[in-house]
Amino acid sequence: MSSAGIIKLKEPYPGQRERDRNLGRIIQENIPMLLIGEKINTIRKCITRAVEDRDAEFIQKEAINQVEAGIDVLDVNVGSPFHEAENMRWAVRAIEEVVNIPLCLDSSSPEAIRAGFEVCRDKEKAWANSIIFEQKKMDGVLPLVKEYNCPLIALCMDKDGIPATAEKRVEVARQLIQVIRDRDINPDNLYLDCLIEPISVGTGKALQTLETIRMIKELFPRINTVVCLSAVSFGLPGRRLINRTFLPLLIEAGVDAIFLDPLDEALMTTLRASNALLEKDESCLEYIKTFREGKLKI
Repeated sequence: MSSAGIIKLKEPYPGQRERDRNLGRIIQENIPMLLIGEKINTIRKCITRAVEDRDAEFIQKEAINQVEAGIDVLDVNVGSPFHEAENMRWAVRAIEEVVNIPLCLDSSSPEAIRAGFEVCRDKEKAWANSIIFEQKKMDGVLPLVKEYNCPLIALCMDKDGIPATAEKRVEVARQLIQVIRDRDINPDNLYLDCLIEPISVGTGKALQTLETIRMIKELFPRINTVVCLSAVSFGLPGRRLINRTFLPLLIEAGVDAIFLDPLDEALMTTLRASNALLEKDESCLEYIKTFREGKLKI
């Protein structure tokens, strides 16, 4: 597709507080959290097949649909036991043929993240996703973040896994923040993943996430937070109900960015209503706009 056919970022609605959409960063209080489209992920079998078959059209359609649904950042996860770096290069090139939006280069492999940056058209707009508090992971990704002054997602965990309590996650967060400062990286670029675990695997999982968000916002007010919504419902029937019920609680806790399925109309309707109720939507303008466009699933 020619550059003339590239999907542009959605225009701000009248009265919306300013947001730097090029970098995907929140720059003012009390604005809606950033929405990160999660659907290009090889955890989905259809995405795995598309990547293996080099089906660019399928991947491009997934990208376009999410951008048109109103996301701010597009996640790209092409994780694979084989050729992940080359898969990332291919996916980034294919996606950037049809959409103009910050890409979240998502991998546990620093090599794959670096490969995505190598071919990404706007490196300063791309997100590095992610690191944990582990030296090899940090050494592989942080030089890229410093070079391009780009957003970074850091999970509040170390080599021992996900901490069981909010207090322990915040302690890991404190260590990650110190590393960022020591390496002279802009702390405004840091997004701490407060870690959502499935509520099906034990008690207190959702509450620990909410408490982690609140504690980080209180202790480190300059630092952004992020979560992956759909993780909360893994292993349960009626997952979309769980997801959209948890969403307003996350917004109220103060999360700054969220991975979600923007094609879930009921979820997006809950998002619009929650933003209006929690004063994340000035004068309810976005809610009114989407209602008039027939986009609210009531």
